[in-house]
Amino acid sequence: MERSTTKTVKPVQTFRLRGLSASIFENHSEDAKTSFHKVSLQRTYRQDDEWKTTQSLSRDDLPIASLLLQKAWEYILQAEAKGSVDEPKD
Repeated sequence: MERSTTKTVKPVQTFRLRGLSASIFENHSEDAKTSFHKVSLQRTYRQDDEWKTTQSLSRDDLPIASLLLQKAWEYILQAEAKGSVDEPKD
């Protein structure tokens, strides 16, 4: 019996507000020397007794999404600045 080797990747940071969330994931290049970030934006809602998520946003979600994406951008800039200080210079 073969086991699944799928690894669950957790975000390094998530910002949430009013049912919206912006999750930041750290990725690495194939040579593993370079890291970069990706952001996932989603809205959580309840339908009947079940929680669901969507990437579709309403008009009123847009200002909140903008705020969360701004926070995500600031987090990534700080993480990159910290990483560049810690890396040895050639």
